[in-house]
Amino acid sequence: MPDTIALFDGDIIAYRAGFAAEKRVYFDTRNPPKAGGSSFGTKKEALLAVDKEHLDYQRNLEPLEHALQNAKSLIDGSLEYLREARSVPVSDYVTFLSGNDQKPNFRIKVDPEYKANRDPKHKPSHLPGLIDYLVEHHAGYRTQGCEADDFFGHAQTDAIQQGLVPVIVSIDKDLTQLAGWHYNLVKQELIEISKEEATLVFWRQMLEGDSVDNIKGVVGIGKVKSRQYIPNKTTDEEAKKIVTKYYQRDHGDVWEKEYNKNCDLLWIWRKIPDECPHKV
Repeated sequence: MPDTIALFDGDIIAYRAGFAAEKRVYFDTRNPPKAGGSSFGTKKEALLAVDKEHLDYQRNLEPLEHALQNAKSLIDGSLEYLREARSVPVSDYVTFLSGNDQKPNFRIKVDPEYKANRDPKHKPSHLPGLIDYLVEHHAGYRTQGCEADDFFGHAQTDAIQQGLVPVIVSIDKDLTQLAGWHYNLVKQELIEISKEEATLVFWRQMLEGDSVDNIKGVVGIGKVKSRQYIPNKTTDEEAKKIVTKYYQRDHGDVWEKEYNKNCDLLWIWRKIPDECPHKV
């Protein structure tokens, strides 16, 4: 049986490890705890008592070493699970991390609103130290010019060509667009996604869009309807016809522009660089 290579989602690891090493305490800016006001352990709890415009928080940080240990535990635990579950050696692993602004993700040029809805403050305080740690000690690689997701596709293709079995270690739903083995490091669940299943993930995303990444799909279609319109066993050709029909309905004469834009935004590269094969 071929050796396994683990492909770690460094962004997920860094964020989970970082947030686990800090605690947010929410409060009303008009009556902060120092002035005798109440504090809240979660944002959800705070919003029941405080209007959003008056809500703020402070971070109570554990030492950086605690965050680094959290990251190490996530990686070591995943490797141990894979060794036992597949009964073959994990010959190597690599950790992919999003790049920096020196060479921005090409998707921002495709659509300046891409990920513009994300709160820049929603990052763990220890994130820079965690990134340095993963790069120096866990075969970390910071991608440039594209998504870390695209490097997963490239590394997966390369590993298969070398006769290895790549396993993607993440919790990111977008990566299920890549056929093969996936390990959810939170659920501790190992599954294999077929090529047909992975292709349907892409076509359903074309209908749904992606609210997390600020990608608009077809009006009125979410996860439930996308699975109704593109059920399991739908062929690639049938799925494309279905998606095309709804883009024509929503966008009229400019449907091809909107369709191709979302192809570029949603398609995960299989090599670097790559082009979505489903564009029109």
